[in-house]
Amino acid sequence: MPDNVLWIITDDQPRSTLRSMDQTWRRLAQKGVRFRQGYSAMPLCGPARASMLTSLYPHNHGCDTNMTHQPFVAQGRDRDTVATRLQAAGYDTGYFGKYMNGLAQDPAYVAPGWDRWVALLDGMIDDPRVSVDGTIRKVEGQREFDRFAARRLRRFIRRHQDAPWFAIYSPTAPHGPYTPSPQHADDFDGVEWDPPALNEAHMGDKPSWLRDLPPQDRRRMQRIYEGKLEELQDVDDQVAKVLDTLRDTGQLRRTWIFFVSDNGYLLGEHRLFHKSQPYEESAGIPFLVRGPGVEPLVSGALVSQVDLMPTTLDVAGLDPDAGRDLDGRSMLGPLRSGDWSAWRRRLAVENTNLDWVLVREGSRVYIEHQDSDEWELYDLAQDPHQLTSLQDADVTEWSRRARELFGARGIAMRALEQ
Repeated sequence: MPDNVLWIITDDQPRSTLRSMDQTWRRLAQKGVRFRQGYSAMPLCGPARASMLTSLYPHNHGCDTNMTHQPFVAQGRDRDTVATRLQAAGYDTGYFGKYMNGLAQDPAYVAPGWDRWVALLDGMIDDPRVSVDGTIRKVEGQREFDRFAARRLRRFIRRHQDAPWFAIYSPTAPHGPYTPSPQHADDFDGVEWDPPALNEAHMGDKPSWLRDLPPQDRRRMQRIYEGKLEELQDVDDQVAKVLDTLRDTGQLRRTWIFFVSDNGYLLGEHRLFHKSQPYEESAGIPFLVRGPGVEPLVSGALVSQVDLMPTTLDVAGLDPDAGRDLDGRSMLGPLRSGDWSAWRRRLAVENTNLDWVLVREGSRVYIEHQDSDEWELYDLAQDPHQLTSLQDADVTEWSRRARELFGARGIAMRALEQ
């Protein structure tokens, strides 16, 4: 029987917070491949989720604002996703968690390809609504929704022991407002928050719009960091329960588990707050894979959210490029062999709404702000916190490469990554 596949997608989780999740660390990170250089296709919730479901970068799927659901459906993107392809191949499919912003305006909608649909309709209020296969229910707050969705996922796993399945669990945590359970509400009280780039003192090498930004309130940034860490303990508990269910039903050894976030999060680094920006704290995401035959490894390979769909299709024995070629590439071969020498040499990240593009190659990262014709270049080996742009560098080749990548799609784009 083909292997199962589970994606776990957290919301607004910085890479640096992964180590705080003890059970996830022990049972996923140390049992599989942990990528030090995982990236969002676009560090904003809705566009990133569209990229994961379609293996298209935003410049190809056309959804660049956070109200993603309506344009995603209007363009017909929902009719060719990882779910529709796997369902057509005989997989049972289930979605459990936050989907895309804008779904509340279309509450009866159930996305094509999903046999089981437990999706959040209103994610930013204290009394969220949930669509269960198109029937509307209410739950008491975002954390209770995360638990509700996880319970439904565990039920789905138990009921599908004898057939291959694909599922997504997408909790709202650690997205604000920060409301950890009473069990974890004091776990990180007073945690230190003093990263090197916090309220960066010398901003002359940054784009002109950044240079006069006021410093962020350090105490506020610390409180938000504390809230994220505490909410992630609740996610950690749910991940452990899902893994227990897989183990207890004899499915863990034939289930591929991918753990990512939609985007990272800036908490005062470079005087910035939130996401959407082209810095490591925002564009970088946690990225873990555990699966059958995968040996534990910490990898420096450049991986993206757009790689999730082709890898999953490959696990199912399907041609990822059947019908249309994907922007991402399958990780299955390197995951099984441990050999990443033939993997992509360069990786793209973009924000088509804010008009910046990013190219990562080796230890260097080039950022081009196309609306203002400004650029940044960092060597992360020497400057991991992006404090000093290499302003004397010749970036002609970097700029050419960026414009080629962000004008390409599918096989042509993958060729430019080599």
